[in-house]
Amino acid sequence: MWPDRLRAMKADKGRLFVVATPIGNLDDITLRAKETLKMVSLVAAEDTRRTRKLLSAIGGRARLLSCHEHNEPKRLAQIEDAIDKGEDVALVTDAGTPGVSDPGAFIVRKLREKAIDIIPIPGPSAVSCALSVCGMRGDSYFFAGFLPAKKGERKKALERFSEMETLLVFFEAPHRLKATLKDMKDIFGDRKMFLAREMTKVHETYLFGSISSILESLKEKEKVKGEITLVVEGAEKVKGPHFNETEIKELLQFLLTGKSMGLSEASRLLAKVCNTKKGAIYEVGLELTDKEDSK
Repeated sequence: MWPDRLRAMKADKGRLFVVATPIGNLDDITLRAKETLKMVSLVAAEDTRRTRKLLSAIGGRARLLSCHEHNEPKRLAQIEDAIDKGEDVALVTDAGTPGVSDPGAFIVRKLREKAIDIIPIPGPSAVSCALSVCGMRGDSYFFAGFLPAKKGERKKALERFSEMETLLVFFEAPHRLKATLKDMKDIFGDRKMFLAREMTKVHETYLFGSISSILESLKEKEKVKGEITLVVEGAEKVKGPHFNETEIKELLQFLLTGKSMGLSEASRLLAKVCNTKKGAIYEVGLELTDKEDSK
């Protein structure tokens, strides 16, 4: 009942509709999203060219305002001004839902601080699409979004995720895909993985197997193209350590002697042998290498 009362109190103000758009196939747009985009006076869009095509397809005639990650603060005032004048505004991105690895969170947060009505219009999601056809139990998952572009930062991020026992969902740019898969294999081990490319589009592709087998299949292609979603199985559950810290240090020193094995690989091997978490062993290894470097 309270939303109706709130709306009545703000009858002179417009609302912000956060509208999910198709991730590929335009036929996936929901009836509610279509009616909302036809009803609003203004559409704040990540790319006005793409949104203009969508509006044309559904018969929408709203004004378009460019609103992306580089100009959100500047556009905020224009969006707020339209809402203050009683106009309803829709916020959309190129595909999917604003604020989910896409621009939009800043606008939503600032308008929410001013008690403006903000209404979600749900729709297609690359995350749920990939989970529904990956063939791995997805009752629990962690959405990591895009990994850092720089190799060092990416590997640190993957180390943080390496012990999570839930499914891991990532978005990745095609030109970084092979490098990311190599880092995942080094840090996660050769886990099961599902790769979805260009979902709902004409050239959609799905691959399932170990990380190494998917890497091998990608070698046959000169260049990967399209939008990529990755689902990776979680870490195996561990019951607890069977070795004490002193023994683990001795084993690590032995494995790292001669540098025939890197710290990440050695930590993963010992985690299996010692039935403990890789991250705990990795931290011990960092202390050891720091001591060696300081000598």
